Amino acid sequence: MKTNNVIVALDVGTSKTVALVGDIDELGDLTIIGYGEAKTKGIDKGLISNPNDVIRSIKEALVQASNSSGVKISSVIANLGGFHIEFRNEADFLSFGTAQKDITDFDISTLSQKVKEKIEEEQHKLIHIIPKRFILDDENEVVEPVNCLASKLEGEFHIILTKLNTYSNLKRVIEMTGVKVADFVSNAVASATSTIFDEEKEMGVLLIDIGGGTTDYTVIGPNSYEYTASLPLGGNNITLDISHRFKIPKKDAEKIKVEYGLATLEALESEKEIEVYPIGSEQPIYISHYELVDTIEARLEQIFTLVKEDLEKAQVFEKVNGGVVLTGGVANTPYIKDLAYDIFKADVRIGKPTNYKGFSDKINSPQYATAVGIMLFKKNSFKQIEFDMMENTGSDFVGIVKKILDKIKSIF
Repeated sequence: MKTNNVIVALDVGTSKTVALVGDIDELGDLTIIGYGEAKTKGIDKGLISNPNDVIRSIKEALVQASNSSGVKISSVIANLGGFHIEFRNEADFLSFGTAQKDITDFDISTLSQKVKEKIEEEQHKLIHIIPKRFILDDENEVVEPVNCLASKLEGEFHIILTKLNTYSNLKRVIEMTGVKVADFVSNAVASATSTIFDEEKEMGVLLIDIGGGTTDYTVIGPNSYEYTASLPLGGNNITLDISHRFKIPKKDAEKIKVEYGLATLEALESEKEIEVYPIGSEQPIYISHYELVDTIEARLEQIFTLVKEDLEKAQVFEKVNGGVVLTGGVANTPYIKDLAYDIFKADVRIGKPTNYKGFSDKINSPQYATAVGIMLFKKNSFKQIEFDMMENTGSDFVGIVKKILDKIKSIF
């Protein structure tokens, strides 16, 4: 198979590692041609705690994806998430020596680079510079300024950063498996790209991606991202809550969470008892379904409340008129939409990945939104003013993909 149209996405999460191989045709359509998944070991709340375990998990997922696609994987685009993610909204301008300067892609790149130089810090790594809007001559707001005439170009950008050591450690671990990291995409941006519709963006939408160890969330407006953040809480916390409350092993807590879990007590139709074995005991005990759901609801309510309070403090929750989209593995919890509605008082839906073909029987689920979104974001963003933040790795992977995808115009 020709591989010059191929992108490989690697989603290294706290609970699972997913590798997807995607082929982009001449029309820019994405088809998933390879899939691999492994249980992640060695990551806690999005941070690497045991590099060797993480390496083994990544290798297992990559081998599966390579075997199922017939593609030799040498380069990947990976995800970055967790509470070490930060964002800023920054603006700057260029003044030209003529009243009618024809704005070009080079001018946009120059302005973006100027903004980048303003915010670079020694202990942070820049992941995204995403345009929010442009203003011509202090009055004319545009989404796409190229080919417009102006004497002054002002731009506002949504900038996403991560801690330098967090970035370096993940990149190092991935490359110790024998592949190069061509680029990174943040979890929230990737998941939003695969699940959010244009109509929701126009009204203002909140995406919440609840994974195993972290909850990443972002508010998206008509033209770009408004706010991006993360909490060190996720599905693993629910599992631990169950384990601690009932004194049972974590694997058993995870099992009954998946089998009997509900997001809200209001969904409990009948009382039942669940057989479990306490740690170190050969005699079973019986816990009530009510107590199990109560434990799950308490943690989910905490996560949603923390997200809402953070957005209210930042004065961006008022911009969420298009509803809330829940994605990530925890979004599969029955009746989670009802609980989210009670807290956010907004329409809620479950976000599954869209705009791809292939392997739908395996990846048409919220927990794969990030992996699919990595591919879609990179497919679309080459025409955006979205810098390649990677050092020159010696690989021509990014250059090859850019040549193919520069034909695809997609401004957010």
